[in-house]
Amino acid sequence: MSESSESSDDYGIDEGIREQIKQHYEEQKERRAIFHWKRNTHLLDNMKKYTDMSDAEVDEFGYFMVAADYFKLPDHRGGAIDPGTRHYRMNGKEHTIGDVPFKHILEQVEKRIKEMPVDRRTEMFKQVMADVPGTTKNPDWEREAINPNAEPATAFSTSKAAKDSIKCNRQLLDDLAVGLGMDDRQKGMIEAQIVYHDAIGDDKRPATLFFGGDTGGKVMGGRLARDHTLADVPNHFCRDQIMDYINQMAEKEKRDIARAAVFSDLDPGEKVAYSTAIAENAKELGRKQKEEGDRLDEIMETHKPKPKTMLEARNILDQENLLDSIPDDDLDLTQRGHYGDLDYSMKRVVKSVVKPGCEKLPSEETLSWLTTVDLDCDQLRACIKRFTNGGIWSIDQFRLALGGVDRPNLTKFLEKRGERQGIKSRAFQLGWEFFKTREMLGLNILESSKDDGKQIEEKGKKRKNPAAGDDEPTSGKKAKPVDLTADESDLEPNSVYAKE
Repeated sequence: MSESSESSDDYGIDEGIREQIKQHYEEQKERRAIFHWKRNTHLLDNMKKYTDMSDAEVDEFGYFMVAADYFKLPDHRGGAIDPGTRHYRMNGKEHTIGDVPFKHILEQVEKRIKEMPVDRRTEMFKQVMADVPGTTKNPDWEREAINPNAEPATAFSTSKAAKDSIKCNRQLLDDLAVGLGMDDRQKGMIEAQIVYHDAIGDDKRPATLFFGGDTGGKVMGGRLARDHTLADVPNHFCRDQIMDYINQMAEKEKRDIARAAVFSDLDPGEKVAYSTAIAENAKELGRKQKEEGDRLDEIMETHKPKPKTMLEARNILDQENLLDSIPDDDLDLTQRGHYGDLDYSMKRVVKSVVKPGCEKLPSEETLSWLTTVDLDCDQLRACIKRFTNGGIWSIDQFRLALGGVDRPNLTKFLEKRGERQGIKSRAFQLGWEFFKTREMLGLNILESSKDDGKQIEEKGKKRKNPAAGDDEPTSGKKAKPVDLTADESDLEPNSVYAKE
């Protein structure tokens, strides 16, 4: 056996090349660490420049973010939470502001600026974020509110009374209280529930319902980025909620009295029709909720890796529904232009694109690095849908192969529509790299198969066999086959090159 074959691995890759690859990844890892530290530090420096906080207050603010992140680590050493304290992991490495995930810092910075004077906080936010890469330029409180209850649910939801005689939400509740003989506290509890049901619908602006006190209940937060009130509830939605309450909660002998008191704009037949329509809507909602509950239970039992919480299972279900909704009937993968460049200062795809859960094959490691993204966001979303539907790859296996993309961020990319909507997302860049790598390996980018590994293995054999038409010298070693029986449930990325 020749000296060159002794220094080659099982795929004929020279040990020197292997060391170059390893060195490159180490250098890339160091560049990423420096980039994260500089970006996080720059964001805090901007807070010192453009907000009302003193330098000392910003430093303390930064410290508490570091401490909060540090004590979430499995290898923290404990210690006191006290500004100025330095925190070290078990391996002796200090945990600094550069180690705190950027998205966590963004969330906390936005929350802190939101506490600034209302007339100046938006300008402060824009100045702080202006020259920091990867930030949103508009604060969440400036985002247009969503209104899931904007449209009437039935033909009777909108009052038929003359415009100047339409009962306001407060009057509707007062009339309900009279019809059912409720005291103010009972009425307040119903009001709080109605307000809460209208306040929810925006995951970024959660609402919380509190019962108790003299008023019966209160709602904090909501889709309008402030505490939701009864005046914020669309009148037709308030009517629907009251009719639903009468149908389900009122004593049977009092229902007609309550309907007559509240819905004086409707004749007797219309009241019956309205009540029936709301009851049918409630029944359909119950059916959908049962289906969803059954599917969540199934996900908790069968999904790999097993969800740790019901919230995680719900995120998985939401992602399934999103994938189903992505249009792909007329998928056209014609390259339509330039949709950005890969940022190689950030983490690349960390796992093999050939078989889920595996480390990269040498044939993947030695591919040339392309930078120009030539598919648009809608094309990539359709590719993800097709690729993870029916083959050997699940959507979670695909996501974990990318590395650096958590489920909520992939979901955020999948729910967008438009060829440039999501273009700055890491899911878009890494997703394109994933499919481009498969294409360069000669694999189908829309379908996956257990034969993918065998196909790569056969190509490797041909490269090492001059008689097959390849003039490259053989290493003298038998090609190592791709393991097609490895446990695919082991999906957590563990490449030494991928870890931060």
